[in-house]
Amino acid sequence: MIGHLLFDIDNTLYSASNLMERRISERMFQFIANFLSVPLEEAIRLQRARRHNYGTTLEWLECEYHFNDRDTYFEAVHPASEISELQPDPNLRDFLISLQMPMTVLTNAPMAHAERVLNFFNISDLFLGIFDISYNQGKGKPQPDAFIKPLAAVHKTVEETLFLDDCPAYVQGFVQIGGQSVLIDEKERCTDFTKTSGIPSIKSIYELPPLLERLSV
Repeated sequence: MIGHLLFDIDNTLYSASNLMERRISERMFQFIANFLSVPLEEAIRLQRARRHNYGTTLEWLECEYHFNDRDTYFEAVHPASEISELQPDPNLRDFLISLQMPMTVLTNAPMAHAERVLNFFNISDLFLGIFDISYNQGKGKPQPDAFIKPLAAVHKTVEETLFLDDCPAYVQGFVQIGGQSVLIDEKERCTDFTKTSGIPSIKSIYELPPLLERLSV
């Protein structure tokens, strides 16, 4: 029975219609172009060709290009000004409280970004813990330890946890270690994945309550 919720942040706790995800991608691609000294179009091509072999773009740069300055990367991709790219959601806090279930956050972003977003929505205090990319020494989702270590820290198990994320590879990774996942697919871009994987999808976390009822039967 599900007794704990593990949430991603970006495009999960807030809508993908916000500008933030697009701006994050733009800053990331520009950083890659600058670091590799290639045109922006080439940076995009390289990232899309190789990123799928790694948990994150940062891990790809570290493994294939010996990049070793995480702070500079995070400052470029997640500047303090990014908070202006979010729209308020006045219903989010009350909705999360209404779920009446212990909750934890797990993100492949840095802690500064996580805290910035959670504070913007006034929900930081609702979680047992907030775990960022550094918690597993830079090896984020879908690495097994990226899930197992945070769960151990909040005294929860894989078996009792439902993981929610907008990335198919990450929800698949949690299933592979024995957990249950839900894909947040607001724009219905991953219907083929949900059909072949059997992992349920919803457009928004606001659709979670009836799914929780079914999973708890």
